[in-house]
Amino acid sequence: MTDKRVNRRNFLAVAVGGAGATALSGLATASPAAASGIELAWDRSADIVVVGYGGAGAAAAITAYDAGASVLVIEKTENGGGSTRYSGGFFVSPRSVDGAVDYLMHCARAADGHHYDLDRESLTAWAQEAQHNADWIGELGGDPYATLRGWYDVPGAADYVTWQPRPNSTGVGLWNVLHNAVSERGIEVVYNVAGTELVTRIVDEENGSTSIEIVGVIVGEGEQRMAVQAAKGVILTTGGFDYDEQLKQNYLRTYPAYSTGHPGDTGDAIKLASKAGAALSRLTGTAANVCHKFDDVPVAYPSSLQLNAANRTMIMVDQRGRRFINESLNYDAVAKSLEYFDAADGSYPRNPCWMVFDDAARTAGPAGLPNPIGDPVYGWSADNSEEISKGWVLEATSLAELADKMGVDAASLEQSVERYNGDAEAGNDAEFGRTLGLKALEGPAYYALKAYPGLWATGGGPRLDSSARVLDPAGTPIARLYAAGSASSFCFSFLYPLSGTAIGDCFAMGRIAGQHASTLTEWANEVE
Repeated sequence: MTDKRVNRRNFLAVAVGGAGATALSGLATASPAAASGIELAWDRSADIVVVGYGGAGAAAAITAYDAGASVLVIEKTENGGGSTRYSGGFFVSPRSVDGAVDYLMHCARAADGHHYDLDRESLTAWAQEAQHNADWIGELGGDPYATLRGWYDVPGAADYVTWQPRPNSTGVGLWNVLHNAVSERGIEVVYNVAGTELVTRIVDEENGSTSIEIVGVIVGEGEQRMAVQAAKGVILTTGGFDYDEQLKQNYLRTYPAYSTGHPGDTGDAIKLASKAGAALSRLTGTAANVCHKFDDVPVAYPSSLQLNAANRTMIMVDQRGRRFINESLNYDAVAKSLEYFDAADGSYPRNPCWMVFDDAARTAGPAGLPNPIGDPVYGWSADNSEEISKGWVLEATSLAELADKMGVDAASLEQSVERYNGDAEAGNDAEFGRTLGLKALEGPAYYALKAYPGLWATGGGPRLDSSARVLDPAGTPIARLYAAGSASSFCFSFLYPLSGTAIGDCFAMGRIAGQHASTLTEWANEVE
């Protein structure tokens, strides 16, 4: 084992992150630690400090606690749950390791067969842990049942299975299982406080070089700053960067893209870890959906019209009034088609696009899913009447009138509907091969709803190894620093494999991080 000795010329240093923060109050002050000419007092201490209390944070905290470590969880919002709570309650738990790896490797391919920085060895380590997700939820008191298999008809699809919990199959029900398990263990969660900086120390190696390791987290700012010591490790589980506009403008393939997940997902793990020297990876990856976004609601609505296209009379047209997709494909595939760039005129003609539907579809159910799905704060009327009155859903008595309200070419829209209706009546979608929900739109009432690329979660962040350790640009682990979940999704990079992949990743990598960090020696015991 490498002998790591404290370099007294710089015992503790601060790697400044960029995340916002609120005050952490009422904490006792521990003994001070010298730090590059300043005095740093530890206000709290635990073996493992978990920053972020969603699905990955809960998994990491539960696992570390069960392994015998003391755990403190830091959460910047008033309540936990993150985007796991906002979700549909799906989580992947593969039935076969080899099958899951085959399937994930397919989903990582771009059109030319290239793989996005994924390899079988790493995915095998992931799948070996992820295959226990359903049993783990059962052990925590849930009652999981299998619901879906891999979307794409390739090897391994039948082994790549997603599950939901009973009796509440939504993200709220899934979160309740996790939160109850954290509460039953007496794991402390401190709310309304964000991690703002990582505390590092410089360590001398046997070969004469130096390295850094993470020994704590600073929370709050200014006079309210407080220091939380992590005797064994820090695990970043703060979600993606769905609500950080600058990061989205820099890394996503099209803009705007709106989140249907938790508003706390502002890229905190990227900001904290990069200041500590972390490499970043797969920042263009997304768990995408089609969504509807309006200025007076902070989160986007997942499109129920698209999610239920197999049963709803609806087509999607671009800004020119032209149909462009088989609307009944899985939500990630449809959403990624909205990223199309037209080099001829330098535009993104499908962002935003329009959903055009008839009265049968309007009365069949809400066009947008309420959010969060299992416990709506932002609702949607059952027959879309409220959204029509708000002007969110456009209504017209003819396609020409509807096109005028949409701002698209009337002739193009009429031709798109005419061709689609003819194909629907013939039972053959000659343009895009749609078979599910292939039914003609019937007037005289027609409706249109603007749609955007949406995000269940972003996928990129600090680069990780299969032990959930954060890596530097040379591929060397940054000692005592881990990440899990949408802070840096490990198992997907291009096509989103299946509903529940991101949450399955939260559980698998959260457990891996919690287990690995709990085995470390306390850094304070190494001080000379």
